[in-house]
Amino acid sequence: MNTWDAVVDVSNVCWSPVLPPVGRRTPVWHRLDLVLAAWRDLHGAAARFTLVADESLVRALDMATGYQGLRDTGELWTRPIADALILELARDDGLHVITRDHYIDYRLQHPWIENSPGRFHRWSVTGGRVGIEPLDIVPASAQTISRAIEARDLKRTRLHTNDPEHRKILGTRWKCGNTLCAEAAQWQDQLLTWPVVTPEGTVLCPSCNLPLIALGPRDPLYEAVVELRDSRKEIMRFPLEVNSPLIVGRGSALKGVDLAGGRASSHPALMRVSRQHLLATIEDLSGTTRRMVVIDLESRNGTAVERWTGAAFDPPRPLSPNRETVIGSKDRLVLGGAINLRLSGKHYVTYPGRAEPAALAVSHWPGAENNATVTG
Repeated sequence: MNTWDAVVDVSNVCWSPVLPPVGRRTPVWHRLDLVLAAWRDLHGAAARFTLVADESLVRALDMATGYQGLRDTGELWTRPIADALILELARDDGLHVITRDHYIDYRLQHPWIENSPGRFHRWSVTGGRVGIEPLDIVPASAQTISRAIEARDLKRTRLHTNDPEHRKILGTRWKCGNTLCAEAAQWQDQLLTWPVVTPEGTVLCPSCNLPLIALGPRDPLYEAVVELRDSRKEIMRFPLEVNSPLIVGRGSALKGVDLAGGRASSHPALMRVSRQHLLATIEDLSGTTRRMVVIDLESRNGTAVERWTGAAFDPPRPLSPNRETVIGSKDRLVLGGAINLRLSGKHYVTYPGRAEPAALAVSHWPGAENNATVTG
């Protein structure tokens, strides 16, 4: 195998408006020839390519015969969504990747991306000449990854934010009327995950596939993510609604979330979380700014915060019990030294006609504890 063999994101290349014909926002097959030639000019004629494309590319391509010819001979691999195959081939065969996609939504499944940034390359055009340069892969925060996963997952539910009807669906609060539905029982009369929409426009519960009941426009919500600290394995996600304090712990409680969900034995680390461990609130300040405030409820094994510096987390700092602490949007809480709790990067689309807050994601601000002692 040649040191400079590469897997090529063919759809990404053909759709790229920076390649000639510059500015054309439809896929052009000739763009692939330009990029392959630029790579060989830089790394030699012996470099071999593995070509991978989305199946949908052929429907918009100017020269479908080129696509179909390579596909029929086995020189072009196609998938409904090519990204997963591109990354698997690059990982397993040690290939370079030619793309302009940073694959943020695949960073969890493919941690090697951030460990091997030199294997990712993009094309550029200078003075009419196509060249190859580093893609500049940099570490992504958990919130950034969550936002990318959200965008990918919305495609799977066939919901698109640029469709007015779909925006209305995304901005609506839904209820599942099926009393036997696990989703309905978990969220107590309100569905807080994205619904599924059929091609006919029917809105369904993602768990039981029965039609949902519309309850009106959705209020601002944020999502918390719970992970095992040692493996970063995600355990669950739950919503935090603005100005609605929520108790987090191991065990059911009024207006509370049970992180164990009755499954503490499957995750022994959860046994280090107290039954009423933490009080969390998203506060709305003067209608324009929001902040997240947490209070350790005298938990047995304590709570710590790790501040995000922009490139890494600071060492964990213990929280004083019964004192408010302001948490930045990218900070991470550590419960009992064993469980990570952080805000997701997800945000929920507002209902049509409603103004979207300027600071939809909780802002990052200084995180020192204040002097207010909580009583009662």
